Parts: sequence; C-alpha cells; structure tokens
Amino acid sequence: MALLSIKHVFKINWQQLIAAATLAALAGTAHSAPYEWNYPAPVKTPSAANDNGKVVIFDVSHGGTEGNADWVIDGAFSDFADALVNAGYTVHEYRGEDKNNDGIIQFVDDYTNPSAAASAANEAVITSAGISHADVLVLAESNRPFTQAELTVLENFVAAGKGIFFVADHYNADRNLNSWDATEVFNGYNRSNLSQFNVGGAYGDLRNTGSANIGWLAENFGIRFRFNAVDWKPGASGIVSTSQSEGITNGVTPVLMAGGATLAITDPTRAKGLVYFSASDNPVRWNHAVDSGLYFGGMDEGPYVAIAKSGIGKAAFIGDSSPIEDITPRYRRQDNGNTKTTYPGWTDAGNAAQLSLNIIDWLATPETYTHFNTTAHPAGIATPNPMATEELTDPDNGQPWSTPSGGYNPWDDSTFANGAYGAQNPVGGASSSSSSSSSSSSTSSSSGGAPSGSAVSVGDALALSVGTPVTVTGVVTQAINGEYALEIADAANSANTIFIKLESQYRADFSPQNNPAILGETLQITGKRDNYMSAPSVEYVTDMFVVQAGLSVTDALALPNGTDVTVVGEITQAVNGEYALEMADLNNASSTILVKLESQYRADFSPQNNPAVLGETLLVTGTRDTYTSLPSIEYVTDMQLQGSSSGGSSGGSSGGGTACGSGNAVSVSTAYSASMGTPLVVIGEVQSGINNPYALELADLNSTSTVYVKLESDQRAYFSPANNPSILGKVIEVTGTRDLYMSYPSLESVSQLVEQSNCN
Repeated sequence: MALLSIKHVFKINWQQLIAAATLAALAGTAHSAPYEWNYPAPVKTPSAANDNGKVVIFDVSHGGTEGNADWVIDGAFSDFADALVNAGYTVHEYRGEDKNNDGIIQFVDDYTNPSAAASAANEAVITSAGISHADVLVLAESNRPFTQAELTVLENFVAAGKGIFFVADHYNADRNLNSWDATEVFNGYNRSNLSQFNVGGAYGDLRNTGSANIGWLAENFGIRFRFNAVDWKPGASGIVSTSQSEGITNGVTPVLMAGGATLAITDPTRAKGLVYFSASDNPVRWNHAVDSGLYFGGMDEGPYVAIAKSGIGKAAFIGDSSPIEDITPRYRRQDNGNTKTTYPGWTDAGNAAQLSLNIIDWLATPETYTHFNTTAHPAGIATPNPMATEELTDPDNGQPWSTPSGGYNPWDDSTFANGAYGAQNPVGGASSSSSSSSSSSSTSSSSGGAPSGSAVSVGDALALSVGTPVTVTGVVTQAINGEYALEIADAANSANTIFIKLESQYRADFSPQNNPAILGETLQITGKRDNYMSAPSVEYVTDMFVVQAGLSVTDALALPNGTDVTVVGEITQAVNGEYALEMADLNNASSTILVKLESQYRADFSPQNNPAVLGETLLVTGTRDTYTSLPSIEYVTDMQLQGSSSGGSSGGSSGGGTACGSGNAVSVSTAYSASMGTPLVVIGEVQSGINNPYALELADLNSTSTVYVKLESDQRAYFSPANNPSILGKVIEVTGTRDLYMSYPSLESVSQLVEQSNCN
C-alpha cells in the first residue's frame, strides 16, 4: 500500500511491560507528562489453556506507523495479532531499549548527524537483550535504516534458530519522507548511489551496491527486494505446491497486491519463492511508480512472497502490507495529524491471513537443516536478472517521496502532530489533568465543555500573528466554503469574526452545512492563527467543543442550599486533606466555593493526591450545600476537567461506581477519565456501532459520557451492532484495558463481554 511518516519516543521496553501494566492498575492515576499518553506498549496474551509458549514481537522502533501505515498490534495489524493470540502466541510490541531506565524510549538522531555519542544515546534501537526472548520478530515496513550493530543483532537472532518476517511495500513507500523505504532498509542500501548515503558512523556506506549479490539481505538470506511498484488486485495466483513450500502454502489462495514489490532470489539453496505471478495473471505498473514499475512480468519479476534459511534460522518476506492490514488504525498521521486510512486486507478477498499464520508457524518452529538442497527441503529457483538495469539508478535522485512541509521533520519528534505514534501528546494536546489521555478531537457538540481560562476572544485572536498557537472562543455565525470551514464572531462584538478551517473529523458535528443546529452555539477552538481563503483564520485545529453553560461560582453562591447546579471554576487548593477542594470564579478569584469529594473522585481531583489539578478549570454537577460552615457543592454526580492556564483540555470526566453488574464494575464516566493502561470492568449501554463491525460505542447509564469498545474477532458476531442490531440499547459489562481507539477513549484487549438483565 502507498503513502507516508517514523517514530521517535516511546514508552517502556518489553521487560517492563507486565510490571508496568500491574503498576498502572495499582497506582490508579498516572499524571500526564509528554509521551505518557502512549503508555504502556501493548502485550496480547492467549488463555492459559491455549498458550503455546511462543512469543512474537512486532518491531516499531524503526517504523510501521508513518504516513497511513499503522502496523501495530493494537491498530491496523490487530487482526493479525489477535489471530496469533488465538493460535496460542503471546504478542508484544517492541519499541526499543530503555538504556537510562527512565521509562521512556528516546530516539536520538544519529543518522543526519552521526556520532558515537548520538548512537550511544539513541534508545529506539534493536538490541539482543530486547528481542532475545522472542521466537519470531516481525519487521513491518521499517522506514529508518538499521545500524551495523543492529544488523549484527538480527544476524545473531537468526543464528540462534529464530525467525524474522519482513513485510515491505512498493519502492518509494517513503512514508515519513526521510528518503528511505522498507525495500531499501531491508536490502541494507539505498537505491541512490549519491555520496549523501555514505553516512559513516554507526551506519557505514549505504549507497546502492550495484550488484544483486551485495547487500545485507542478499548476503545473509540469498534474496533481495526489487525496487519495483506493481499492482495486481485480483491476486498473484502462482502459488507453489506444499511440497516445495515447506507446507506453508497449505490453504493459501491468490494474494492481493495493491501497489507492492517483488523479490529476486540470488541463492536458491538459501531462498525460495512461495507466491509468484502466474501466466494467467496480468500485473501492471502501479500508478505512482517512479519508473516502469513492472520490469519483466511473470515469474521473472520474482516472487511476491518468499522464505529463506540462514544457518538454522529462518526468514520470510512479502512485498506488500495490503493483504495483512485491517481497518482499525490507532494513530494519527505524523506529518499533519489527519486520520489514517487503512483497508480490510486481512478479511477481504485476496487476503494473506492464512498465509501469514502459516509463515509465523514455520518461523517459530526450530529446524536444524541449513539449506534448501534436499528432497525433503527442495531448492528454490534463481530469479533471472535479479537487479534490473533500472534498479541501478534512482529516478528521485536521492530525494524523499515529497518534501516535508508545515514544519514536519521526520528526524524530530517535536514536529510530529498530536496523536501520532512518537508524538509527545495525544489528540487534543498536552493534558495536565488526572486523565493521561485526551478526549477525541472530534468532541460531539452534545457533550459540551467549560471554557478554558486560557481562551481568548475573537478580537484578541485577530491581533495575533500567523503561526501563533491560540485557544479562541466565539459564536458560530455561518458555514464557509461548504462543509470545510465556519465563521465565529466575538461574543462581545459581532463585527469581529474569524474563519475556522475544519479538519475531516470535525465536519459532521461542527459544520453548519452538515449540522445547522451548531449555528448560534459558542465554541472553544484550539489551533494556530493562519489565513484561509485570504481571510484571518484558525487552522491545524487540535481541539473543538461547544462551551457548556455552567454557572459561575459567583452565581452558584447566590443560590439556596438544596439547588441542583452545574458550576464552572478554577481549582485553587485542597480543603480538609483529600476530602474537598476549593474552586474560584474564573473572572473573580476572590469568589470561591468548596466542593466535597466523594471517595471515587479523591484520587483524580483532590489537589492533595493529584497536585496537577491545581489551576485546572473544573465543571462540577451537584447540589448547593454547606461544608465546614462554608458554601459548598455536595452530592456530586459528575466532574470534568476542562483546561488550565497552560492550555490543553482533558475533556475527561469521572463518575462513581455503579450498582449494576459486578461489584467492581465502574461507570463509563469513570472509564472515560481513567488513565491509559488501567484494567477496568465497565457497565454501560450499547449506543452504536463504530468502524463496523470492529467496535461499538458504550454510553454511561446516567450521563452523556461514552467510550468505544474495540471488539476482538470472536466477539463481533454477537456484540457488533452491525452484525446483531438487537444489541443496541442493551446494557453490557465489559472487562478490558483503558486505551485510545481511533483517537477516542476506549476499552481494548477485551477479555469478557456480559449482557446484563437487571440494569434497564
């Protein structure tokens, strides 16, 4: 599949994963800091009865999430990972080695500025200690070259009898715009022979070798990826017999290629093809190929899928991610923050599901033979012209797929868009609240929110220079350019107006063309000052919501005890230890009210337990009362942190437990505000299907809060509203882990779903 992006900072190495998950459960709340929104790295485990004792790790230290790629086990490779778990494998995500034990995997660029110090500091690396526990390593579209030391680690991994699955794509799938794609990374050299690719340092000379037999992949496995770009969506049908394929092609049908590469076998005693273009296939040049795309056709183009032996170890190769991916991307694009588009390759016609499972089984099975040169293990077929004349030069002259823009730099994580893998912050920006994840950037207008203390008027926003980050509040007046933008006016001076450019995820709820009810509503928008259609605008929007009508603290103080209220104010201090807090009027700090905290709110909202909430804007629903002889709000039913003077918006809420379901079950509101990685049992009502049939939306029984529930493959028949509409409106209990799905608060790694009969 085509398109673009690289990772830089990640949480935790594999040895810390189980401990981290346990600590998250015990600690309750993890206060947010950069990168913590992506904590911890996922692990998927089979049931004890089904456990085969083998481990498969998916590497993301070198790529797999750039551009539209989302090849992670809790994203668009989740169907693959779940199938492996169902087959008895434990599946880990590998992000690097935490060399300084600070809990963060820090990428340090040792490529564009090579030095021994940079290489020593770089933690986004493959090490023996990091992968030695695994039986199989999956490298899916690595987009950053390996150092010579890392290549040695991979060689040693295979020499120990382990297996590597290389998943590549068409040539120039330079998803992160760093001038490298997976065919080049795996081969061990760039297509260009320019001096800029004689990197030196930890990498050495990475220029085109000019020979099919020279290069890391060819020298170790007797095979190389071609630099072609081929399209054949009906599927490559030249599937070799099981006797020739070590049994791997059993049950395999033609395999889709939607813009992919083939391979060339240079040593048929070490490598052999499994899937080729047959004489009846008619592959064509991929539309965006930079050269002829298809060099020879038929079997001479080389295998699309292949295997290799290197000593007692093994490797497997496929030239396209399309037949493996699914449509459940987790992350946003690194370059612009847009929602990714992936495809249901794992389940569509032409899928490589059975083939991929067979490959993993073969890779995970130790065998002592070292070559394909016997009747039991027959040799492959050498590929004629294993390096075409076109492959000797680079049509792009060493340049990336396209030039990075908008300040994006593939070697600098600080330029990554919020919500991207490797970015410092989730969608919506940094959160200093007790919830380490933010709400979806496409916050529903029905959900509402309170204005942040950092928000400025439209008039003030107009005075800012282009490029200035801003949070602005104004009244929606009209649609602009159809569904693509809107206009807001200053609440105090309607003559002051500014355009808001709407990203795709906001258009359904916030475009007056699509949702006329939004006209007249007050919005708070976080983005950057810019110009749209030659008029002042706010663009690159990371957060947007309808400002909820909460009473000011001053107005709440004027109400008699016993009045039900929703009040907005700024948290100023703890009161009576962890049992209450003080909240001040946003426009008059001398006007304060106390909020008595029920037990379920103390961990997250007490300034004594969580000092990070000081200065946050709080929206609280409860009853006016008196606490320690001072005016208060008690019998609280909902609390939401809305923002702080430092900007950002958690959008989270925290509710109490529920009498419905198991004794340890919590409400959807509580789940929404829980920290990422927290194990939970949650009660809620099935409201709708999400990304059908892969998830559902679960609503709180007593509020407007919702979370998504990602459904495992064996849960979709009954619990997906797409497959079983009768589940809509039913109350269910979900056991899973707090996460983000399609950039929205979710429950994932779901181990149990139970329909409730006593909750309606």
